[in-house]
Amino acid sequence: MVDAVRASASKMQGMKAALDARAKELDALKVQLESERQDLEKRAARLEGERRAIEGDREEVRAARASADHDLATIRADRANLSAEQSRFQDAANDLGAREKALREAEINVERLDQEMIGRMREAEAKFLAIVNREEELVNLQRDWLVAFETREQELRTITEQMRARNEESSELHGSLAHLESIFRDETDRLAAQRRELAAKEESLLQAQRYLATVLEGADVGPREAERPSPPPADEPPAPTESPPPPMPISAATVPEPVEAENTPEPEPRPTVARAEAMDRLTRAVEAWKRSRDSGRNVGEMRNTLKIAKDALQAGKYETAIRLATKVLDDLQPAVLAR
Repeated sequence: MVDAVRASASKMQGMKAALDARAKELDALKVQLESERQDLEKRAARLEGERRAIEGDREEVRAARASADHDLATIRADRANLSAEQSRFQDAANDLGAREKALREAEINVERLDQEMIGRMREAEAKFLAIVNREEELVNLQRDWLVAFETREQELRTITEQMRARNEESSELHGSLAHLESIFRDETDRLAAQRRELAAKEESLLQAQRYLATVLEGADVGPREAERPSPPPADEPPAPTESPPPPMPISAATVPEPVEAENTPEPEPRPTVARAEAMDRLTRAVEAWKRSRDSGRNVGEMRNTLKIAKDALQAGKYETAIRLATKVLDDLQPAVLAR
């Protein structure tokens, strides 16, 4: 055990000696590397200086080349400018010749214009003298115009006063006209109301006339059917005769009240009354004729008389219609009494 320890101790010492030797070698190697590193740094610094010197030389070469190119471009530009200047000088020489020619023509024109101006100045002087004379005449005319204007102004002032008086009179007339207009409007409204009443009465008369025409047409058809009666069958009883429709009542037209207005003509109600009376008579005559016909009486001639009365009524011959209707009523007096 002790031998082993001794052996290990000796071994450890050998290893320590080896390590020390190795450390010394490393230190020597480190010193050598440090010296080599310093040499390399010096070489790198020297190379960097040389590189910078080369870059400077290269920049100088580039600058020299650029300067040479610039000089060449300048030479070319100078040559082009020289050509342009030469052509411009040639153009300037041509322009100078043209200007000299234009100046000679301008001198000739100036001389001609001088002559014309002298002539115009003489004409203007003559016109100025004429204007001076005309101005004297205008002064005289202006004086006359002022006198006439003052006279006219006095007349206008008088006319204005007259117009003011007439305006006052027209205002008064306008007031009276407004009053008359209100009166006329009231009268017009009353006449319109009366016209509406007359229109209503006219409508009733037209309805009565339509009824009368219907009755007369029925009267025309009745005799024709009576002339060709169809015999009823033996087994069936005879059909009862239809009773005629009751006559339409005709309202007697009233005479409208007279309109009390200035210069307004009163309506004449007499034709309306005569027409209503004629229609009433004719309606009663037709009713009596129908009853007589239904009772079996021969009334063919009276039908023609009724037609004539109807035509007279439509033509406005009311007196003729009344006379014929009265004649028929007198002939058919029993039928009228039976009614």
